[in-house]
Amino acid sequence: MKEIAKASEGFLYLVSAVGVTGARSNVNLRVEHLLREIKKVTDKPVAVGFGVSTPEHVKQIAGWGADGVIIGSAIVRQLFEAAIPEEGLKRLEEYTRSIKAAMP
Repeated sequence: MKEIAKASEGFLYLVSAVGVTGARSNVNLRVEHLLREIKKVTDKPVAVGFGVSTPEHVKQIAGWGADGVIIGSAIVRQLFEAAIPEEGLKRLEEYTRSIKAAMP
């Protein structure tokens, strides 16, 4: 972990789940431990992603010390589930506002 942190540039991306990407019902509790361990070896920002999809996930992850979250599949889903593009953009705006509000 120390060597990866040392070799990285910008920020570290902590993958929060093993398996296929996509929304999950909860965040793996091991992420809290991993965040603490990473923060011991670097002062670079750490963002958590892979399965993060709800404001509750974001609050939990931020509470553990993450500097950011990375959300992909849940954003795509907001656009895909809409009947028309304008509705998708509106859904995406509301979703991203809820995510931003959850991050301190």
